[in-house]
Amino acid sequence: MITPRARALLPAVAALAISLLGRPTAGAELRFGFTPVLGQAQTRAEFEPLMAYLSSAMGRPVVLYVAADYGDLRTQMEAGAVDIGSFSPFAYVDAERGGKVRIIAQSLIGGSGTYRGLIVARRDSGLKGLSDLAGRRFAFVDPKSASGYVYPRAMLLESGIRPDKAFSEVVFAGDHSRVIAAVLDRRVDAGAIYDGAVRIAKAAGMRTEDLAVLASTDPIPHDAIAVRVGLDPGLASRMQAALVGLSGTPDGRKVIAGSTKGLTGFAIAADGLYDPVRRTALAAGM
Repeated sequence: MITPRARALLPAVAALAISLLGRPTAGAELRFGFTPVLGQAQTRAEFEPLMAYLSSAMGRPVVLYVAADYGDLRTQMEAGAVDIGSFSPFAYVDAERGGKVRIIAQSLIGGSGTYRGLIVARRDSGLKGLSDLAGRRFAFVDPKSASGYVYPRAMLLESGIRPDKAFSEVVFAGDHSRVIAAVLDRRVDAGAIYDGAVRIAKAAGMRTEDLAVLASTDPIPHDAIAVRVGLDPGLASRMQAALVGLSGTPDGRKVIAGSTKGLTGFAIAADGLYDPVRRTALAAGM
């Protein structure tokens, strides 16, 4: 039974509870999302060690979210369900249009801030260049993948090849490894991937020696790391510092040593770094 004195204290207790619920605790988790460049399972295996490092550096749990597809990460961040996101370049450009994300860094792979897209086919396919692709089956990664769609599409259009008309079949495989598998298994004649995907596929036991490169794109800036607008600026700054400081700590160097993707660190980045992606997307009609 509630006594009159306890009943009188209820409004004050309720007000305190409401104020505490609206105040983030020191150990509140942060969700870090990634576009599924390597596929769901491989992306999780690649970045769980980074989450452990960041959890230690931030003093709170940082948990991994692997997006269902390239557009899903934007959706989750705009809904406030994900706090930080590692976007493939065009996925970032697309998300930035919505005004709900803010860039803080970019990833460095093999010490470089750029990479290239490739169009590949089997060596025994008889295909020698882009002009041989008419009437063939072609695999892209995702409509929001820079190296797996936007840059190759622009390159094909520049060569007079309209992907929506020139190919007998177009498929979107979902990630780079699946494009490589589709080419090697002869389910498609050629496909678009990023250059680092070949090394990863080889490490996974795929017969990448059977691939031939038909063309490569202009350099593309590596993935953008962005925070949702509304995330506490102090947390965003600490996350940026933890990412940029990755290679300067023993735990961070362990993350780098175990990376199959070739991650070597992060650098502070500004939005203008991705203007070439915007120009290429325009050339691709996107």
